[in-house]
Amino acid sequence: MPTFLRLLRSFCVSVLLLTSAAQAADSFYLKDGDRVVFYGDSITGQLLYTTFAETFVVTRFPKMNVEFVHSGWGGDRVNGGGGGNIDTRLERDVFTYRPTVMTVMLGMNDASYKAFDETVFNTFHTGLLSIVQKTQEKLPGIRMTLIQPSPFDDVTREPKFPGGYNNVLVRYGEGVKEIAVNNHQASVDFNGPIVAMLAKAKASDAQLATRIIGDRIHPGPAGHLIMSGELLKAWNAPAIVGSVEIDAKTKRVIRSVKTEATGLKVGSSLIEWTQLDESLPMPIDLKNPETALAVKSSDFIETLNQQPLRVTGLTSASYKLFIDDNLIGTFSSSELADSINLAMLATPMAAQAALVHKLTLDRANLHNTRWRTFQVPYASNTNPEIKSRLQSAITALDTANREVAAMQRAAAKPLSHQFKLVALSTEDVALLGREITAIPEDFGPNLALNKSWISSDPNTHGWNTGLTDGSWASGMNTTFATNDENKFPKTVTVDLGATILIDRIAIGVPSFGSTKTIEVAISDDNTGFRTIGSYSFSIRKEEKRLFTFAPSKARYIRLTYSDHHPDSITYPPLFVFTTDVQVFGPTTR
Repeated sequence: MPTFLRLLRSFCVSVLLLTSAAQAADSFYLKDGDRVVFYGDSITGQLLYTTFAETFVVTRFPKMNVEFVHSGWGGDRVNGGGGGNIDTRLERDVFTYRPTVMTVMLGMNDASYKAFDETVFNTFHTGLLSIVQKTQEKLPGIRMTLIQPSPFDDVTREPKFPGGYNNVLVRYGEGVKEIAVNNHQASVDFNGPIVAMLAKAKASDAQLATRIIGDRIHPGPAGHLIMSGELLKAWNAPAIVGSVEIDAKTKRVIRSVKTEATGLKVGSSLIEWTQLDESLPMPIDLKNPETALAVKSSDFIETLNQQPLRVTGLTSASYKLFIDDNLIGTFSSSELADSINLAMLATPMAAQAALVHKLTLDRANLHNTRWRTFQVPYASNTNPEIKSRLQSAITALDTANREVAAMQRAAAKPLSHQFKLVALSTEDVALLGREITAIPEDFGPNLALNKSWISSDPNTHGWNTGLTDGSWASGMNTTFATNDENKFPKTVTVDLGATILIDRIAIGVPSFGSTKTIEVAISDDNTGFRTIGSYSFSIRKEEKRLFTFAPSKARYIRLTYSDHHPDSITYPPLFVFTTDVQVFGPTTR
């Protein structure tokens, strides 16, 4: 990255840190002691955007005491539904909890899945206004966030009628915003930003994008994550988890935001310190392909999940980052100087946050069981014994809810972690190889062209070809694949036909499949193999990697597939793929 761009990026990150810190201290919508009720239809009842929002608040503000109640009921409209009429719903599922904050999302069912109808819209508008007025009268001072309805997916699939149903929902959203403004309450748009995300996702992967809102109405976790982000941004949620900047040259912690970095030690090949953050990152399941696509197609990470680590003044080319002796990744000195976002990596902090989210789901499901399995179905039962037992069951579930909430809060308390940056040796850097886009013409002939090979897990689906055909093309007949035996490591060994002098090996992977780490080794006798390279490839990215080493005599080239990405990208993840293996020697230049 050019020096000017690096300085500009550093400046922007610094501004973001200062701005976010001010937001966290002064302007986040929720306050200590708040109780939030999420009210709505089945989209709210999925317990997804609501639990994502809850987990964010618990992990980003672990010292803040905020309670959450999830009150979505499938099929609901502004006049109520299967859970009772609107007065019953409000009294039982909102007012009884005495919330200080309430969100309302309705409209998907109210618009009746047809072209815009003024009469139907007026019924919705009148009903939503009534909900706001009744709530304000019952709970003076309540802060409400009215949510403009999430989209009917007319983006990844064709509309069902001219103009599409989502355009109808957009008009309903305008009515929602109007009611919020006129009643001095907040509103947030769950439609426009999600539509924009879907459009970007479709441009990137049209088939996968259809799965973000699979039935066109109810988003999966990917869509709900982005929806929760819109709610959190409307609530002025901070982007920053915590940030540290270290100058290795002067051996100083230059800046720390929402964290403490202490005990800094800088040696020639080792930098270490202790870090205690004030909060945890938002746990995001990037192993889920729809979630990864939705995140990539939105601003969720940039606006809500930043945990930058910046280290300048480094003297080695690359470093391994360890946290609590767990290898997090390998980074170049320029990457560290630009800053890496720890929130996107598999850190102990992310694992802790994932545990918090599991407890969030456990707690929400306990409440749902109390409400939907016991309280509502048996509300009209007059049998004294059943009523007595019912109350005991509800009391026990309420107790369990409070206990899990306490566990959730305890799990969200940040812990101190030991950080280490270990410089890679010249040999370590060489083992990583370098990315290439094409083989230079002066490399001479490919010594592996059309040579035979043996696979430890031979493919039985027509993909046992293409490994040494000299083509980097991705597809059947030009790309090699193992079979799908659930046993790793897997190997494929190429026989060059004779022992010859070689010094460069290039391998490639396609954009499909789940291939991850490939180790490259050479041997002159097919028994004693010496590793000359190892690299973990990205997912959904076509790549070629060149490994260069001292001229060596070898006949056999072995690729060892030690693991795989968990995502299924076009094919099940137990298949691993290689587009080609090409070998070159010093005497062929």
